[in-house]
Amino acid sequence: MRNRAAAIFLLSVAGSAGVSCTAALAGPVGISPDHRSFVDGEGRPSFWLGDTLWELFMSYPAEDAEVLLEDRRGKGFSAIQVMLLGVGGGKKPNVQGERPFLNGTLSTPNEGFFSAVDAIVRIAARKNLVLVIGLYHKSPEYGTMITRENARAWGAWVGRRFRSAPNVIWSMYPEAKDSCVPLVRELAAGLAEGDGGSHLITVHPDPSPASSSWIHTEPWLSFNTLQSWKSTHLNYEMVAADYARTPVKPVVNGEARYEAEGGTTPLDVRKGAWWSCLAGGFYTFGHGGNWMKPAGWRDWIDSPASRQMKVLGDFLRSLDWWTLVPDQTVISGDAGERAAARSRNRDWAIVYLPSGGMVSVDLGALRTSGSAHASWMDPATGRRESAGSFPAAGTHQFTPPQGLADAVLLLQATLAPGP
Repeated sequence: MRNRAAAIFLLSVAGSAGVSCTAALAGPVGISPDHRSFVDGEGRPSFWLGDTLWELFMSYPAEDAEVLLEDRRGKGFSAIQVMLLGVGGGKKPNVQGERPFLNGTLSTPNEGFFSAVDAIVRIAARKNLVLVIGLYHKSPEYGTMITRENARAWGAWVGRRFRSAPNVIWSMYPEAKDSCVPLVRELAAGLAEGDGGSHLITVHPDPSPASSSWIHTEPWLSFNTLQSWKSTHLNYEMVAADYARTPVKPVVNGEARYEAEGGTTPLDVRKGAWWSCLAGGFYTFGHGGNWMKPAGWRDWIDSPASRQMKVLGDFLRSLDWWTLVPDQTVISGDAGERAAARSRNRDWAIVYLPSGGMVSVDLGALRTSGSAHASWMDPATGRRESAGSFPAAGTHQFTPPQGLADAVLLLQATLAPGP
């Protein structure tokens, strides 16, 4: 049920709390027919470019959430990761002073708190933003409230409340241990009971490095989410490993290193993002301020790496990105930490150079009787520069323009002229 294109959710006026919407959402809310990527509410390809705003429901009045989400929409983000009860796991009040539960237990949800959540979910829906909502975390704060015994009832209550919200994906954050499987199964069963299977479900294991693919064959697991918490080539390796699994499921790198945390630079963030996408997956960005200084959002909302995620999204959306196939053989010789991919019908290919330098490319990777046009893009600015046209056969060496810390090479097939 969750692997079909998402249905159009209609407004129900009879007796349901929560949010609803009358239009199909343009964000990634369903799984594509080939199970590799995401589709929107009308079954059209929808590119996942994620952001991390864990405290969205806790730290922002609706007017601030509106500004923050509009910025993310403008930068091309389509999915926002958020914790339903905040990082504090239900123990602290939101910015309006409302706590999630009246007496600190799941049996007494506070309508004042959840009404504020509803308002932000509606704001995000108007902006075609999907909220990837975490309803459980392995932290002691969540763990003392949500147990195997009450997990199904909690999932069912949450599922019922947001059943008609078109812009929700469910997530949970256990440790990647077999001992955690019974609890997440109970949560998944409760969600299915509550929302009737109307939303995708994923698991985002913590701590890192780990992937939900440790339970890859669970039938309710709509797609894999991994956490590398690294800015290294591990991002490519983990996504590639999950991409190769069967049955096929989309792969999201949900948590690499946050920008400006632990010395992580915009270049580090770019590498993780491009590696993830060219390995056949999708990427969720994060800035360290999103959880360390959420109230200071005006200081980090327009960070360099957030703008550079727009460059990545614009570039891939300019192509039929849903046909992307990872293919390191596009690079002649040892690829090293460079990454390559091509379209399914071989009319374009992409090579990412995380450290610049010359690369030798097999132009025969393009299926054409004509030539290949090559161009460079600076992934920090989006600036493009032609590298010329070449016969689409044999190998050719390409060197990026001077001054680029990393570079993207795009090869596009052009048809031979007719007689």
